[in-house]
Amino acid sequence: KLHNVDPLSLIAIMYRIKKYQYLFYKHFLLHGLNVSVALCANGGRPIVRELFFRTYWIGLNTAYVMEFFMQSLVKRRYVTQRFMLGMNIFLMAVTTVAAIPVVSQVCIPLAMASWALNILNRNQELINVAIVTGIAIIIC
Repeated sequence: KLHNVDPLSLIAIMYRIKKYQYLFYKHFLLHGLNVSVALCANGGRPIVRELFFRTYWIGLNTAYVMEFFMQSLVKRRYVTQRFMLGMNIFLMAVTTVAAIPVVSQVCIPLAMASWALNILNRNQELINVAIVTGIAIIIC
């Protein structure tokens, strides 16, 4: 949580967007996608062979690496905080656009169950994913 920061400042807005983006990623594109692909596959071509998935995957991994790398560059004063924020905005936009077609592979009720369990059963990742997997076995 950000303290003593104007809630309408660029940093505060980016922080909130990043937080919600992470929650979406965790429940739709991590738990929801994994369980959906593993248990609810429609018998078509494997998702890892699809260009849209590979684009999403490389974008996601690049964003993770770049975020930590950029923080190191700011700490060492090789780039400014403003430049890092600009790069973060760019990476957030690119990875969000790349994720759109991947969402079509997710069983939405499973992702929603993951999200609900995160709220109702906090700090119980293994149990929550096991419950979502059990739901998938029943509904798929």
